[in-house]
Amino acid sequence: MIQRNRDLRFSPSPLFLRLFITIAMALALLAPVNFVLITPGPATALFPKVLSVEAPAGVKTYPVNGQLNLLTIYVTNPESYVFGAEVLGCWAWGECVALPRSVMYEDGATDDAEVKTGKKEMTQSQNTALAAARGAINRNFKGVDISAVQDKSVKISLKNTGGPSGGLIFTLGLIDLLTSEDLLQGRNVAGTGTISADGKVGPIGGVVEKVIGAKKAGAKILFISTQNCSELPSKVEGIEVIAIEKIDEAISYLRQPFSRGERGEGNFNSAGIRGCASVGA
Repeated sequence: MIQRNRDLRFSPSPLFLRLFITIAMALALLAPVNFVLITPGPATALFPKVLSVEAPAGVKTYPVNGQLNLLTIYVTNPESYVFGAEVLGCWAWGECVALPRSVMYEDGATDDAEVKTGKKEMTQSQNTALAAARGAINRNFKGVDISAVQDKSVKISLKNTGGPSGGLIFTLGLIDLLTSEDLLQGRNVAGTGTISADGKVGPIGGVVEKVIGAKKAGAKILFISTQNCSELPSKVEGIEVIAIEKIDEAISYLRQPFSRGERGEGNFNSAGIRGCASVGA
């Protein structure tokens, strides 16, 4: 049995010790740390201003009934200072991730080099998206020939954005523009993932932040790569997350009969993720 003495007192910490702890904590919050911050960026609607095709003779383009959204994230530059207080605020905010700088950047990375790399990857993803769209149309839309459409025919107006993660959504956009079928059926759709010429969808970084961005943009469907499944939370609400391996799976899903009373605008409230055998905690 423990007896408690009500007269027991603990001596207060010496003034110099409290002062030392206060100064140490302040310095920790104000000192730069070797981290980068990732936050959700704005979603960019592809139609009508961002993506268009100047169709050559013999190729038709069609109006789009709905919207496709390109998703972005903000990442601090390799040469930017990140302070301890910012990391603490990032963890507290919830819509932010703090990662060691080495996870995002190699030693010696510079702002200029990263910008150039991002622009190069964006251009490559646009060109690859056309090859992927051409193959998907050949497989899924019999009688449609877009072989005359070349890279220079595709016009993408997008500033201050880099990286390869727009490949999936660019491919879907080209398919919708170059075929007469109403794939979107009036829906607001988002997507993020790399694309290969044969239509394979690859993983991207910041998928959780992009889910947040898609929801803020009002998207009801989000396509991601199955290789990003492990990074998702165990439950995503308010948006239908569809994990795919190839662009053909997105086409197949969008072709399903759609009723506003069943899902989409209005009373839609998703409670699951499709296409993932397992997800993160």
